[in-house]
Amino acid sequence: MDKTNKKYNIKRQFKPDDIETLGVLLEDKMPLSKSMVWRLQTDFYANQGPEAWIKGIVPQYITTNPYIANLYAKTVFGYCRDITYSDDFDKSTTIYIMELAAGVGRFTYTFLKRFLKMVDNSSLKGLKFKYIITDLADRNVLYWQNHSFLKPYFENGILDCATFDMTCDEELRLRYSGEILKKGNLKNPLILFANYTFDSLPQDTFYVNNGELHEGLISITKKSEQADPNDKSILAGLDYYYTDKLLENSNYYEDSNYNNILIHYNECMEDTAFSMPIIALRCMKRLIELFHDDIVLISTDKGYRNAVSMDKNYHPYLSKHGSISLTVNFHAMELYFIGLGGKAIHSIYDHENVTMSLFLLSNRSHNFVETKMSYHEIIESIGPDDFYTMKKAIVPLNKSLSTKELLTFLRYTNWDARTFLEFYNTFLERIAKEENFPEDEFISAIMNVWEHYFPIGEEENLSYCLGTLLGYYGFDNEATLLFQSSIEFYGEDAGIYYEIALCYYNLQEFEKAMDYIDKSLGIDNNFEESINLRNLMDEL
Repeated sequence: MDKTNKKYNIKRQFKPDDIETLGVLLEDKMPLSKSMVWRLQTDFYANQGPEAWIKGIVPQYITTNPYIANLYAKTVFGYCRDITYSDDFDKSTTIYIMELAAGVGRFTYTFLKRFLKMVDNSSLKGLKFKYIITDLADRNVLYWQNHSFLKPYFENGILDCATFDMTCDEELRLRYSGEILKKGNLKNPLILFANYTFDSLPQDTFYVNNGELHEGLISITKKSEQADPNDKSILAGLDYYYTDKLLENSNYYEDSNYNNILIHYNECMEDTAFSMPIIALRCMKRLIELFHDDIVLISTDKGYRNAVSMDKNYHPYLSKHGSISLTVNFHAMELYFIGLGGKAIHSIYDHENVTMSLFLLSNRSHNFVETKMSYHEIIESIGPDDFYTMKKAIVPLNKSLSTKELLTFLRYTNWDARTFLEFYNTFLERIAKEENFPEDEFISAIMNVWEHYFPIGEEENLSYCLGTLLGYYGFDNEATLLFQSSIEFYGEDAGIYYEIALCYYNLQEFEKAMDYIDKSLGIDNNFEESINLRNLMDEL
């Protein structure tokens, strides 16, 4: 095999004289899953908390937008139809939907919006389910509990949260209800989501050549030169390389199911490395035991869906974006589920960014027709990666598209806020001067975009953009709600208080208008618009 990784130019191994040029050796020849990089990873998420997503340090869009949430909702809806119509379904107990490593909770909110609408307008109305949002970082859990958009779901009992360490936890202690989910008290299946999750968990790596299996050991060095000041990742100033160590036998892991995967690859691969998502597999084992071999997992991540896609690879590249991530071996997870009597369905096309996979294990006596039909419809048409690819092609063309075409695509995205913001300036240019501008459809789009948006205080203030548009069209009551949301997530601002005052002035609620003028001028006593509005009111 060539001495470098096909794509990322990672050297297979260094000669001793090469090592001396790398700087200080911090870690020598460790199994990848036990490397110091994972401690750095844990510390990063614990220290950053929600800021990792709010500041855009960690990518999230492709797995949290309304389009992918709608795909998950359709699949889960099909699965719930299968389960509830089976003879062994216990209607008196709850179906649990659990999300791993949920970050700021944007997917949670968007999924619940879509799924609840499906359930409430179907024969499943009244279905007893609870969505459990989890993360290792306690700061994220506290963030969900204090988020005003999630509060109604907590209060009506369909949402709860917990810290969950995927490396070791065997039960769930729910924060809001105080309920403890442990072995012996669960009767219905678990629906599990893992988006951009397994790529950030410890993995092992192995290399197969001439019928021999080698373990890939990682060494970490500290560079002698000064670190790049623009590199904000946990590997800033560090370098790494791999060394292959021959394994005498395949009894590497504590579980024969894991070792069987090693044997499989040793028999079918040549001059190729493969990763083992060992922490993900151990987490699956504990959850499968907790829910009595009754689980469906839907996961979207950058991943390998078959052995062919790994051919002639070498050990994994550690992708840097604040934290680090590795491509996930979904094929190994498929082998694990098949070994337990389950099955897997992957995306049928090669994808550029992420792949979407479904893993199913059940002790029930039916074949999950509705689940497979829903999922096949997704992966055979436009999946999450296809949507992202299409969006990247269409957005740059927005000025050449008609307003109706822009609104049609926005509807296709399931009212995606990012897409709206990318079209925003084009809409502004057309509102006043375009003949027959579709006002009613545009206002409906504004309402729907806000309905499916989960604010976290990102740089672009969607609530302000939408609020000013609603105010322009005379929807002053609705506009005030969006401006209040802006204050909640972005802080007090003289301009926002002025916008609220103007809405109340238009509604002829002059006392409230004057209150917000005072708030505006209390922040900036020279804010011209508020001064002018006060002078106008004084003349009334």
